[in-house]
Amino acid sequence: MQQLQLLGFLTLTLLVLNPSQCSPIGEQCAMQPGFSSISIVNLNSLEKYDAEVTYQPNRLNERSLAAWEYVEVNTDVNRVPQVIYEARCLTTHSCNGVDSTSSVESVPLSFRMPVLRKHTGCPFYSIEFESITVACICAKSRKN
Repeated sequence: MQQLQLLGFLTLTLLVLNPSQCSPIGEQCAMQPGFSSISIVNLNSLEKYDAEVTYQPNRLNERSLAAWEYVEVNTDVNRVPQVIYEARCLTTHSCNGVDSTSSVESVPLSFRMPVLRKHTGCPFYSIEFESITVACICAKSRKN
């Protein structure tokens, strides 16, 4: 699964580095609401994103006090990456190895991931951000 994520990110990077595939040809697409054409400013955020996701300790999701598994959440042929895997907490009201009287719970942790999206009738990709659950953490219960 990490290999698929890396492949998706490398594809995203190649599209960013090839401006002939990423620049609008005319104003017909750039003026539509919600569009953000790829620029050098966005490249910096993509490089930062790559540094954040390239290293995950071996089986961290299984060893965590708030264990999680990765599940295929959605597939979109007009998006790079086409398939996105998200973390799903294995427990919701407890943490592994923590006394149940401690009032802790497993909480999903999300961040906004940059993706490239191809829109019908547009000759370029635009950068959009999707909220993706990447892990689960143990936190004090909100009830306390």
